[in-house]
Amino acid sequence: MDHAEEWGQLEEALTNLVGSMSSQLSLRDRGLLAEFIENREFGVALEWLHSSIMENDLWPSLTQQLEIPRLAETMDIDLS
Repeated sequence: MDHAEEWGQLEEALTNLVGSMSSQLSLRDRGLLAEFIENREFGVALEWLHSSIMENDLWPSLTQQLEIPRLAETMDIDLS
């Protein structure tokens, strides 16, 4: 898979994940996450989302809970 295809898949997955959690996220977080994704800062976006979930005691759905570590593994990011 080339970088353009990988970036496209990451962008889509992160956009969908953030969109599915938008009702739980603050307006500020939604804006920052959208900006990170738009600028292809996918790792920063995922780390920010994870931090927001932890700090704000959010309750992601099971699907969202599975998607976050899948994306972290794809990007080789340790969220622990």
